[in-house]
Amino acid sequence: MVKIQDITNHAAYEVEYGTTLLDISKQYCADSKTRIALALFNNQMVGLQTKVMTEGTVEWFSLATIEGNNCMQRTVILLLVRAVADLYPTGKVYVKHALRKALYCELSIGHTITVEDVRSIKRRMQELVEQNVDIRQVTVSAETAKDMCLNRNMEREANLLSHVNIDHIMTYQCGQVFDYYMGPLLPDMGYVTIFNLRSYAPGVILEYPKVDAPEELPEYMEIPKLARVFLESEEWGRIVRCQYVSDLNKYIEEGSIQDIVDMAEALQEKKLAQLADFIVEQRPKIKVVLIAGPSSAGKTTFCKRLVTQLRVIGLRPVQVSLDDYFLNREDTPRNKDGSYDFESLRAIDVSLFNQQIDALHQGHEVHLAHFDFVSGHRRFDEKVTVLEEGQPIVVEGLHALNDSLTYMLPRYEKVKISLGVLTQIRINDHNRISTSDTRILRRMVRDHQFRDRGPDATLEIWSDVREGEEKNIYPYQEDADTIFNTALPYEIAALKPYAEPLLKSITPDSPYYHEAQRLLMFLWPFEVIDQSIVPANSLLREFLGQKS
Repeated sequence: MVKIQDITNHAAYEVEYGTTLLDISKQYCADSKTRIALALFNNQMVGLQTKVMTEGTVEWFSLATIEGNNCMQRTVILLLVRAVADLYPTGKVYVKHALRKALYCELSIGHTITVEDVRSIKRRMQELVEQNVDIRQVTVSAETAKDMCLNRNMEREANLLSHVNIDHIMTYQCGQVFDYYMGPLLPDMGYVTIFNLRSYAPGVILEYPKVDAPEELPEYMEIPKLARVFLESEEWGRIVRCQYVSDLNKYIEEGSIQDIVDMAEALQEKKLAQLADFIVEQRPKIKVVLIAGPSSAGKTTFCKRLVTQLRVIGLRPVQVSLDDYFLNREDTPRNKDGSYDFESLRAIDVSLFNQQIDALHQGHEVHLAHFDFVSGHRRFDEKVTVLEEGQPIVVEGLHALNDSLTYMLPRYEKVKISLGVLTQIRINDHNRISTSDTRILRRMVRDHQFRDRGPDATLEIWSDVREGEEKNIYPYQEDADTIFNTALPYEIAALKPYAEPLLKSITPDSPYYHEAQRLLMFLWPFEVIDQSIVPANSLLREFLGQKS
């Protein structure tokens, strides 16, 4: 017998040696409101297929948790892969990117995919769900996994495993399909109680439940502007032949990574210049340029570089940060738990902001607001600011795209710019790189470098940050005049030497240990590059700091 300490249920019990976590969960978590998806066993996030071979602690995660929802997402991908393999023996699935609440995938099945193909695949997926088809979890050596990939013509996956410095890897088998993912999968397809597959030329949209409603599909919404940016970035990756981590590693090993760096930076600079030209073309009606983006999208550097581009073509904009219009700390609204709600528009002195913007456009001298984050109080600049006639104001901040902020200005007097971190490369065909993972690494490195915050502190606030973005940024994204991608295809390789030791410093007794381990697993396949090849004006310098 093996002793188990159940942290979730505050219980202790003994189970037979070799019992699966699935069987244990069925016995001791039968009254769980939402189905158990995976578990944290002895501080390792594992699938329920895992057999208990030693005593330890267990914490259960349901489908209504972020971890459980990510597990569902990976499983739904395998469901699609298996269905395609069953219907088209040489067929392949390419998971391209997320479109808000769904995944965009492309299929290679020997011909252009038709509506009938999509119906057939969806029908086969439903059959696999109804049959509760098992998903086997098999731990093998990295070398064995590499050989298994080569035997199945999965050259890219085999190449990637050559760069993973670990002894063993968790693989999954479902029928004849063999695969590996960046995290555990559900025990069988019966867990996928609801999904949808719809045509979205030239590929398909794969829909699955979200965290807050694991038993229903979220409302599907078209987001054509964001989709276009993804397609542009992927096309650029295809042109320069850097679509996967294995491609990036090859450039690093061959010593030609500087070419990728230079081209990526040149592309961003070109798009900044084009954006500046667009703003000039809107004159004289444009009064404000509004810039918003999620945490660690690079807003500070982007604004500086855009202002420089505007100056190059004759404009002299005034730059304003919404952070300087926070209410005094004692007037800041609070969350239900009593903490300050800095994410809400109610935390901004909207009235003062509009008064000062209007006064600048009237040609008046203005002492702009400046917020002192140490004291938690606002003060005003001693120096006056005057806006020259016909010049725009560049406003950067979390709520910049929300018309409730700039209620005094009609829409035609605004240029709205949304920043995104839409990573151009993928780990392999079935494992994309989440924009959130790129941003948390950026923020973790920056917090350590410039804000004297350890990685635990960054991880602690990340869920609240993400929640604020869902409320205050993404709903307004499609109203932007343009979405600017601040991601750089080489940046994870540059961030890795900084992020990896920070993640390794998180000890097993930390509540964020399992998340640190997940991010370390994500970083494993990347070869590193020295930060010296990152240009001094790169947006990435906002996180790495300047060259030493």
